Amino acid sequence: MNEDDCFPLLLSRRECSAIDAHVRMAASKAEVAEVLDRHDLSEDDFIVGFPGLAKAVQELPNEIPPTA
Repeated sequence: MNEDDCFPLLLSRRECSAIDAHVRMAASKAEVAEVLDRHDLSEDDFIVGFPGLAKAVQELPNEIPPTA
């Protein structure tokens, strides 16, 4: 992360790093939604503050497939 990350959101570097790490560990869009909810961050703000990460989230499945 560089010094411009999260600038439009006015989040601390620590909070930006935490959001980034939690989203990167998510295995589905549903998990990402939970992360955003925990951090009280709207989807629109996530897209503005983390545009590259938001693109990567689009590649995730909607839900984690059940294991048999």
